Amino acid sequence: MKNYDAVSIIGTAVCILAIAFAFVWNVKHPAPRPVQPVAPVESLESAEAESPVTSEVPPVAAAPTENAPELVIPAEVEPVVISVENEFTVAVDPAGRGISAVTLTQYPIQTKDPAKKDDRVVMGRKEVPFLALHAPGFTLYGIQDAEVTEKSVTTHRMDGARQWQFDESWAVATASARDYEIVYTLTITNRSDEVRTLSDLWLDCGALPSFLSDETNVSFSRGITGSMAYGIPAKDSAKLLQMKQLTDKMTPDKVAAYAATPANWICVNSKYFLFALRELTQDGQGTVFSGFKADSAPAVTEQLFHAQGKFPEVSLAPGQSRTFTVTGYAGPKKYQRLQQMGQGIESIVGMNLFFFWNTGWMGWICRILLEFLNFVAGWFPASIAYGMGIILVTLLVKLVFLPLAWKSTRDMRKMSAVQPQLKVLREKYKNDTQRLYYEQQKLFKENGVSQFGGCLPMLVQIPVFFAMFNTFRGAIEIRLAPFLWVADLSMPDAIFGLPIHPLALLTGATMYVQQRLTPMPDPNQARMMNMMSIVFIFFFYNMPAGLTLYMTVNQLFSIVQMALFRKWEKKNAPAVAKSA
Repeated sequence: MKNYDAVSIIGTAVCILAIAFAFVWNVKHPAPRPVQPVAPVESLESAEAESPVTSEVPPVAAAPTENAPELVIPAEVEPVVISVENEFTVAVDPAGRGISAVTLTQYPIQTKDPAKKDDRVVMGRKEVPFLALHAPGFTLYGIQDAEVTEKSVTTHRMDGARQWQFDESWAVATASARDYEIVYTLTITNRSDEVRTLSDLWLDCGALPSFLSDETNVSFSRGITGSMAYGIPAKDSAKLLQMKQLTDKMTPDKVAAYAATPANWICVNSKYFLFALRELTQDGQGTVFSGFKADSAPAVTEQLFHAQGKFPEVSLAPGQSRTFTVTGYAGPKKYQRLQQMGQGIESIVGMNLFFFWNTGWMGWICRILLEFLNFVAGWFPASIAYGMGIILVTLLVKLVFLPLAWKSTRDMRKMSAVQPQLKVLREKYKNDTQRLYYEQQKLFKENGVSQFGGCLPMLVQIPVFFAMFNTFRGAIEIRLAPFLWVADLSMPDAIFGLPIHPLALLTGATMYVQQRLTPMPDPNQARMMNMMSIVFIFFFYNMPAGLTLYMTVNQLFSIVQMALFRKWEKKNAPAVAKSA
């Protein structure tokens, strides 16, 4: 039996305890959420008296004419539903308060409750509506009834001083290439008798939790399950803000900086769905949001990713109008669909991630893997489609890298074979570093040993490993996909309703077997790798089943591969030359 050194044991124990502590702390210590009640508007006069007025808009109302529209306090009414068949339904407030809910007809919720299995995903909250106009300093009143058609809703509102008129419309896009899109149009008209400027006008991007499901997200990787994000102009790249950046790290200076930060697009997203504001135009000309707000939706009791986009400043002469259009997206985070949108919005899925950087080439590899996964899944019935797709994609990758794996194994075997001679040389020339280096290189050359030969083939495979990891972790295609005992490959697997995840246990077991079969020149390194198998069980225990299935299958193929390599080596074992 091998002796495990104290450093290895202590290091492994510390890793396990740290991971376990982080998991328990996150589950048992959710961040407290203050509720900020909003006082109802009692009357037109009191609302105008309490509402702050910006410096650009004097509080004195213009004298009304005989034809001045009547200002009506918006009442609470039932939302108007517009829809696209087999896609989504959109609930629009006819008083102009935006979209309170978007129901995705093709996406069931994730639930263990049989009574809810036919319920559809509903995005949005009434307290933080999507595509809702915000004009700080104004209280907006209706001036006529909403105009409603089968695919659109149009409202007309004015401020209490009758100086600004806001005409808004929400229309669902019916073109197949623009699925899940809602076109928001805003026309601003100066109704006063002098030039006026409006510089504080915002459009709400709605709010979403990190994991849109009625099941608790127990994944260790909470930071990748949702975010607020914005597009950086002229770079086709995105900047993501996680929940901690919207709460603990959100200072007044950062709020002011973000309010002045231009953005191509703005979005809030859960693990698989998103609200987005994009394609902003001003009188038909493309432009960008002049800034944004990002927070955790303090108007509700739970933490949500929430954002607003700021319209460019408007300066209008009397009677002059300005029209803005925004393309809103409310739907799935389907990688291919987001790529069609452009400007780097697809990076919110996380498929561009390589270590700590976002790279375009990594997204390209992930897209190829995902397309092949979808292609292979089409060969099988739905009950096993994506599970078999993961298995066959993993097998294909192992076959592609088989020559590199063979070379790596042979080099590691050769390195292990010369270890006794290396030990003698190190003892013999321990006081002569230059001679030791010369004799080592001579020994390596005589035995055909490459010092880095065992590592380089493995390094080449690292980008592919990241691509597989990114794809199986973030692809919406595996959401609710069953396989054998797994009810949903996007969630941790369980048996008999117990918190026991067999695939995570198999991941650790197969990793241990693989490490035992892999030649390791350094005994201490071999012992550490064996104990890391236990650490990996904890690390992957609450990961999505699709990811643990990939890890388990990958290691099973590696075990078979190693067994075949051993048979081949026995037929032609390399002789080891003796060093002088």
